[in-house]
Amino acid sequence: MLYISRAKFRIELGDNQGALQDSNIAIKLAPESDSAYNNRGVVRFNSGDKQGALQDYNKAIQLNRKNATAYYNRAEVRYGLGDKQGAIKDWQLAANLHLEQGNTKKYAEAIEKINGM
Repeated sequence: MLYISRAKFRIELGDNQGALQDSNIAIKLAPESDSAYNNRGVVRFNSGDKQGALQDYNKAIQLNRKNATAYYNRAEVRYGLGDKQGAIKDWQLAANLHLEQGNTKKYAEAIEKINGM
């Protein structure tokens, strides 16, 4: 979907407002899109709304239990909120999924986070 792709692009450019608008439209048009919720979670996290980000990552995971990126992102929020055990659990889940999906670079990043605790 165009709005999901554009939101991701706007996140990379640092355009949080535009990314938030695109993510909200994507969610309205495709409420079962885990990617749209993940994108909005990133925007909320970048804007300092950790609770909102956590809600969006939870929704993304609820919609797609194989979304390794959402687990990784949720781990970042949990760590920032002081939930180290929850963060470790999510980083491990992200690592396992990335490995299962053949993404060894992202697998290594998640393991590095765990080892750095």
